[in-house]
Amino acid sequence: MKCPFCGHLENKVIDSRLSKDGGVIRRRRDCDECGRRFTTYERIEEVLPMVIKKDGRRELFDRGKLFAGLKRACEKRPVGVEDLERIGIREVCLRLQAVQGHKPVYG
Repeated sequence: MKCPFCGHLENKVIDSRLSKDGGVIRRRRDCDECGRRFTTYERIEEVLPMVIKKDGRRELFDRGKLFAGLKRACEKRPVGVEDLERIGIREVCLRLQAVQGHKPVYG
């Protein structure tokens, strides 16, 4: 893992923790070169379907776009970022994986 501060490739993992739902591993790392600490997150790379846009273009499903849209929709509501990640985004991604190859997804 490359240090975001100095770019050095050698570091050591200080602490690893599993998220509550078990889908993400959080690792605290210490750079051997500059001594600064940084956090990395590991999650299973999901093979997600293509999204067919209204104009016919196809693009890869983007988890970040989904999160930004849900966050914007819930701005003035009492919904936390953790709730969006846990319920909204994860649920949509799981459903998309279930229907992949069966029917197109339009966006």
